[in-house]
Amino acid sequence: MSTKTALKAAKAAIDAKKWDEAVEQANAVLEKDPKNYFARLFLGRANHALSRFENAAKAYNDATKIKPEDPQAWLGLRAMYEESGPSKVDENIDVGLSLAQIFMNIDDAHRSQSAIDKLVDHARAHGTKPQYARALSTQLPSSPVYSYLEGRLPDPSKTYTRIAEIHETLEAATIKRLIDERRLRLGATLESTTSSVKNEIYEASPLEGIYEAIIDWTRDDELRREYEEKLLARAYDTLLVLPAGEKKEKRDKVMKLAHDMVVIKHPNLLAWTIELEWRSGMEVEAY
Repeated sequence: MSTKTALKAAKAAIDAKKWDEAVEQANAVLEKDPKNYFARLFLGRANHALSRFENAAKAYNDATKIKPEDPQAWLGLRAMYEESGPSKVDENIDVGLSLAQIFMNIDDAHRSQSAIDKLVDHARAHGTKPQYARALSTQLPSSPVYSYLEGRLPDPSKTYTRIAEIHETLEAATIKRLIDERRLRLGATLESTTSSVKNEIYEASPLEGIYEAIIDWTRDDELRREYEEKLLARAYDTLLVLPAGEKKEKRDKVMKLAHDMVVIKHPNLLAWTIELEWRSGMEVEAY
């Protein structure tokens, strides 16, 4: 049987939902033409229908390497990952973003936006909080499709705010858990344990950068003031738990944040305390 005949037979088997036959015919094509895009597609579709998910994913992924700008294989992967629920959330984010870029490149804004919406909805329904935050990041200005979809995506300040809330919740829970675990160690005190845990978490935290992004992007003065206060409080709290020799850069940032709030007469107690007391000679290292 020729390659063309086998490919037609595979397509006919797909249409008739004769999945095993479709696999057989697609493999027959690939034995002679390993880079046949449609044979890979048919193989992915048939294996998906047979619940052979690893084989289906391999076939679809192989197809995307042959024709990376064709959406069909990517759509096959998305359908399979969406059915997989929580087990393939990260993979679904990657595939959804690839689809959004493919549709952007052919100037199909509706389908590009839909690809982003779908990956966010899937992560919200099935993912962990970090996975949901990662999905939301595809709507931000750092996303490769943001400039194309700007106006169709949520306002960045709103997306950043949702991401901030996720990180705040996760960090608070992690800090509490680690303190509870470590405070019982031999020689540990609550104060030293709390300081050590906070320093560890804050060092890896993206929250200061997220707060700064909210401040930069929002047009809501009340929201901006709220996050200016949060940024100062986080920077200050981070300063307090830093080792003595590592405080200078953070101290300078805290003083500038406080000064900027005082200049506009923002009624924040922490900002005014820092401005009045630190600038009159209080030694920050004592904290």
